[in-house]
Amino acid sequence: MGKVVSIALAVVIQLGGLVGAHLYFSGNPRDVLIVVDSSYGLSGFQTQIDDWIDDYESAERYSEFHFATDKSYLGKGDANRARLYRVSFGSMNGSLLNQTFPANQYDERVLLTFTDVQPDGWKVVEFD
Repeated sequence: MGKVVSIALAVVIQLGGLVGAHLYFSGNPRDVLIVVDSSYGLSGFQTQIDDWIDDYESAERYSEFHFATDKSYLGKGDANRARLYRVSFGSMNGSLLNQTFPANQYDERVLLTFTDVQPDGWKVVEFD
């Protein structure tokens, strides 16, 4: 009988920890910024970029996504995702990314590009 009580207590503690973690992370989501290079050459990768974003969003359960191009912030949520491809502006200046999107505003910053730009503090995903 003592073993059954011990096992039941262990299960209750484990479930309590899982529920507590879920409630905490649901109430405190990570802010993830996804920046898409607005260069002319990236316009041909729109389908691949959409697929990558879909996969990334499904893998990052407790996150709120902010969308931007390398030129401007578009906003938070999927409603702003559709605006990523409206305009191609020309070449991207990777040195301005850290000034435009400071690290202290986001838990993670992701750059989707086809160039060799490697800004500090960014996860860079290259399409080719």
